[in-house]
Amino acid sequence: MDDPASHAYRGPTSRNGSMFGAAGTLYVYRSYGIHWCANVATGRSGKGQAVLIRGGTVLEGLQAVVRRRGRTDHLADGPGKLAQALGITGDHDGTSVFDGPVRLEPGTAPDLSSIRATPRIGITREVDRPWRFVFRGP
Repeated sequence: MDDPASHAYRGPTSRNGSMFGAAGTLYVYRSYGIHWCANVATGRSGKGQAVLIRGGTVLEGLQAVVRRRGRTDHLADGPGKLAQALGITGDHDGTSVFDGPVRLEPGTAPDLSSIRATPRIGITREVDRPWRFVFRGP
């Protein structure tokens, strides 16, 4: 909440209220009025903390993803692309990633040496905070 680039900076609103939910609450918003972006709240209720899900790899449901994206490449390599690929919309805002329609499943944690922190992009304030995490997997 001390980050001027965060949606939580000015406190809870009707738009960002899910960000102040319990850990595991999905916070979905429109970026530039065009793309849906999905975040997962990471703090306790009342604390505005969330992590933007920036991208992913399609492991299942490729046909549905290609249909949603209208292409066969660059399916989920950005936050808006990922939300579209997964069919995430504003209707999912406030749902739980533990038992809601969009779920995070346990998996194997990546080797920490394959993750690097970089300056954030697409913002104008606090760009030097190394809070953009990039996985450089195989």
